[in-house]
Amino acid sequence: MRLLAVVLLAALVLAPSVAAKDAEPIYKTIEAKHFTRVEGVELSPAFTDYLYAELRNELAKTKMFTQVIGEGEAVEDADAANSVVVEGVITEYKKGNRAADAIIGYGVGARSIKLDVNVTRRSDHKDLSAIKVHVKTSPRWNEEVMAKAAAHEIAHEIKKGLKEKAKG
Repeated sequence: MRLLAVVLLAALVLAPSVAAKDAEPIYKTIEAKHFTRVEGVELSPAFTDYLYAELRNELAKTKMFTQVIGEGEAVEDADAANSVVVEGVITEYKKGNRAADAIIGYGVGARSIKLDVNVTRRSDHKDLSAIKVHVKTSPRWNEEVMAKAAAHEIAHEIKKGLKEKAKG
């Protein structure tokens, strides 16, 4: 009986640590590029820098890539086929309404940003994933927080899309 209790206790202690380990990275590198914006998008010039930095951090957290490299960094020819590039366009931005957010709440008056994101293979520029991201945040939050929320959503969608691509 004691042996059974010890085995059961060991299984309960070891099982979460075995299950929590992430699989090996699927891709060697991912290059994040600065996002562009369509005419009429009224964000500060620093927003794209915030988004770029946060996107690199969030992509590293996905653990799908051995290395997250910056824009324009070189990749060895042998690794190019197993490397991807992410770039995108900010297609729409709505400032939101602080008064409506404060008075009504429930997402009324929220800031909104829409992005089109493309993930391509570095070697042959084949499209691996085309993602449309729509993020809503409080109008009280600054652009840095909005960039972090957008980067988190982009990294999540990239991970989901590339995992589906790897399975299929």
